Amino acid sequence: MIPRLVLLACVIGLSMPLHAGVWDRDRPSDESLPSVLDTISGRYDSLPDTYYRARLERIEPQLAALRLLDLGQVPTPDQIFAVADALPLLDDAAVSRMRLGEYGDAIILLDWKSRLADAIRPERTATAKQHSYRAVANKVACLKRRWLSSPQPDPADLKQASELLEAALKDDPFNTDAQWALIEIEWLKRGARYEPGADTVFPNLLGLKDASFAGERSESALARNKVSGCIQALLRQISYGRELDVDLMYALSLALTLSGRNEEAIMAWLCICDLIDDGATSRVAGAPASKRLKQLLGVHLGNLEEREAAEKVYRDLCSKAENWRESRLKYLKEGLEAGRHPDTAPAFWSGWTLADKGLPQPGRPETKPDPIVSTTLLVGGIGGLLVVLLLLLGISVFLGKRTAPPPSIDEL
Repeated sequence: MIPRLVLLACVIGLSMPLHAGVWDRDRPSDESLPSVLDTISGRYDSLPDTYYRARLERIEPQLAALRLLDLGQVPTPDQIFAVADALPLLDDAAVSRMRLGEYGDAIILLDWKSRLADAIRPERTATAKQHSYRAVANKVACLKRRWLSSPQPDPADLKQASELLEAALKDDPFNTDAQWALIEIEWLKRGARYEPGADTVFPNLLGLKDASFAGERSESALARNKVSGCIQALLRQISYGRELDVDLMYALSLALTLSGRNEEAIMAWLCICDLIDDGATSRVAGAPASKRLKQLLGVHLGNLEEREAAEKVYRDLCSKAENWRESRLKYLKEGLEAGRHPDTAPAFWSGWTLADKGLPQPGRPETKPDPIVSTTLLVGGIGGLLVVLLLLLGISVFLGKRTAPPPSIDEL
């Protein structure tokens, strides 16, 4: 199954990005997705539990009204409208439960959503199809998150996730979102193992080997290795999926190196080192201790000639990102305590500001803004110019008096 999916992803990925799914109202568009540097440094929102609790409190009365609907075999037009209008709310509620670690409750909501979408499919086919898949994507995310967070993971979670994605692909063979998610689920199911002395490139989600890095390193190298679109998928998974871990960041570093973006690849590796220092490790069985693991996860980078410059930029990025996150979180908490929420206050974030010169880009000098002429300097400059003009005028008059006038015609 996987080789065929990877090939299909390659063919389609040349023109379409791959996305990992968590679908709710906060899901960023492709245009607003955090950049590589923002993702590596952590410059994205990580919302607190109170944010999701407040959302659930707002949604619950609407869901209670939805539960009272008695859908017959042929729903009435009013019922169809009410169900279609409520389907996004079920995503919001389920994802909120998932963020809070309430996976069972989240899955119950998503199963309910799937049944409602099926009930209106004959009349609202496009809406039902779209929301049926979003329910599947969110349920897969819940199953995977439950599996990852459990001290004794249940293989049934990944098995069910795989079956859901395979069914989604039968319904829509060109669904790149489902393709990418299935590749990841299958990688987790296989349980990669590190074998010392095997391929120099550490086992990874993208299936890249040492031979993958032969030849030109550019965007075309991603397509050549059948992982076109993976960078955007990984950015979404890390920043919005809230899955900052060693294996995902390692896959990002590999993809950046393969596409010729060396400085960013080094910064992703530096982030991996920070994660390992904080106690994280790879999910690959047989992964060595932290110091050796850092070395193995940096083999693809070569001799790291650019490390010193990249690390300086990386530390600066992380410092700015931390200030950005703390400022946003403080503003959000104050708003929530005052009874305001971004869901119900469209201009919620308009009052938030942060003095930030912007993020320096790797390989490019940090741009400096044009100097702003203050009012004081402007007035002072004009005053100084007037003094100089008056002084020149006075000198001119003085010299004119000391010089004898030219003789008149009579004197000649």
